[in-house]
Amino acid sequence: MIIAVAKKKIIYLMFFCLTILLTACGKAEIRLGTGDSGGMYHAYSTQLSELLTKDFEFRLRSTVGAEANLRLLQTGFLDAALVQSDMLYRAEKTRETAEDQRNYSAVAGLYTEVMQIVVRADSDIKSPEDLEGKKVSLGVDESGVRYNAYEVLGALGLGENDLTPFYLSFSESAEALKNGTIDAFFCMAGAPTKVIGELAETTGIRVLSLKEDQVKYLLKMYPYYLECTIPGNTYSGQENEIRTVGVRAVFVVSNGLDQRTVKNLTGEILDHSGTLNEGIVTDGSLSVLDASLEVMIPFHRGAAEYLKDHGVEVDADPSSEGGVVFGSQDFEGGAR
Repeated sequence: MIIAVAKKKIIYLMFFCLTILLTACGKAEIRLGTGDSGGMYHAYSTQLSELLTKDFEFRLRSTVGAEANLRLLQTGFLDAALVQSDMLYRAEKTRETAEDQRNYSAVAGLYTEVMQIVVRADSDIKSPEDLEGKKVSLGVDESGVRYNAYEVLGALGLGENDLTPFYLSFSESAEALKNGTIDAFFCMAGAPTKVIGELAETTGIRVLSLKEDQVKYLLKMYPYYLECTIPGNTYSGQENEIRTVGVRAVFVVSNGLDQRTVKNLTGEILDHSGTLNEGIVTDGSLSVLDASLEVMIPFHRGAAEYLKDHGVEVDADPSSEGGVVFGSQDFEGGAR
C-alpha cells in the first residue's frame, strides 16, 4: 500500500515537472480529445500533434466521439477537441438559460465530414431503403454519428424499430461487418476513413448513395447538413460517385485557454491546413473564410482576433477571456 502511494506520488511529481518544463520552454500543453482510433478525428489529431511541435505539446485523449468531447470540454477534462458542427448546434439549442454558460468556443472549421453507409460488396443491400430488417450499427453512445443515423433513417422513412440496431464504434463496426455480425454500419467522418479503407482492401465494401429526395429532406429539416459527394475510387472497388450529406468538423477549445495561445494555434492550424487536409477528398487547404463557415457557435477571442487580422469578422465569445489551465485532472485519473 505504501509502495503504491509512493509510486502514485512519483507519477504526479513527474507530470508536474513536465508541466513546469514545458511552460519554461514556452510551449502550451493542450489535452486534445480525439475520437475512435479508426476515424478521421484520431488521424487528424495525431498529425496535428506531430506538426505543431514548436509552440505546443499536445496530449491526445481517446474518446468515443463528438458528444463526449463536448461534455469533457464543458467539465474541464479537455482543453481542445474536434466536434461535429451539428453537435455544437444541438448543444446550443438545449442550453436552458443564458446563465447556463458554455465553457468552450470555436477556433476553426477544419473539413467536411460525410455520411457513409457501408455494406459488404457481396451484400443484397443495394440502396439505403434495403436496411429495413437488417442488422445495422448506428454508432456508440456519445458519438455524433448516432444522431446522424437517426436523422438519415427518418429521411428513409425508417426508425430504429425497423431494424436490429447495434451500437458499435467505427473500428468495432468494421470488424463486425467483416465477420458477418452486422449487415451495415453508419459512419460520419472525413473520407477516406481509415477503417473503411482497410475494410475495402481486405473484405470489399459498397458505400450507399442517398437519393435526391432524401438529401433534400435532410437539407430542409436540419440547418447543419451540407450536400456532399464522395468521388469515385475513394475506396478500393468503389467506382461510382456517392451522393450523401455532411457536417463540418470544428476545432473547439476551452474558454480557459488564453487569447495569445489560441490566436497562435489558429494561425498554425490554418498555415498547416494543406498538409492536414491532404488526404481528405472533400477539402483542401483552408482559407480564413473557409475556417469561419458553418461553425454554429461563437469563436474564442484569440481565434476571432486572428481571423479579423486576416479580413474576416466573426462573433467572439465574451467569456473566452483565458486563464490558467494547469493542474486540472484528466479523465484517465492522473494529474496533468
